[in-house]
Amino acid sequence: MLVQLKEETKLFHSSVEKVLIAELKEIATKNAYGNLLLKLHNFYESIESKLQLEITEAIIPDIKSRNHVKHLKNDLYAIGHEIKDIENNFASKITNLSYALGVLYVIEGSTLGGKIITNLLKRQLNLTDLSEISYFNSYGEATDEMWHDFKQHITTSEEFIDKNEMILGAKDTFEALRIWLLQN
Repeated sequence: MLVQLKEETKLFHSSVEKVLIAELKEIATKNAYGNLLLKLHNFYESIESKLQLEITEAIIPDIKSRNHVKHLKNDLYAIGHEIKDIENNFASKITNLSYALGVLYVIEGSTLGGKIITNLLKRQLNLTDLSEISYFNSYGEATDEMWHDFKQHITTSEEFIDKNEMILGAKDTFEALRIWLLQN
């Protein structure tokens, strides 16, 4: 299932990645960095809350530890950037477990790229305080292990997952994030 999910979402992933990379390359100040963090915060805040309600520990035993919005808030506070909430209605699309798992697939997969982004931001902004880049380094040294565990949880729960709904959830999330980054 995961191989098919990766294959069927490849173009969507690539599309949002191009937008994010372009934005990251333009970051030259902490204010610009804060603006990106704020975009991500406002995109993910309601989504993460909904995922925590929709996905049970029976499917993803460590779901409670898979929260990243707190890191976005911490980074925003650490750099002194004001949090201005902008409503994102995407969370209302999350109406079943399989779709929710597709959304979580995108979020958890992004932690892998976060390792590269952390190093990029450290260089571009001369950051030495990791508390300012905790979002992109959410799991620290445990990133690969958390990704492996996530994939394992999906594999052991395949009988409860509607593959097409999960793929749709991932595609929709990639596309919604791409549009959000371009518009906000």
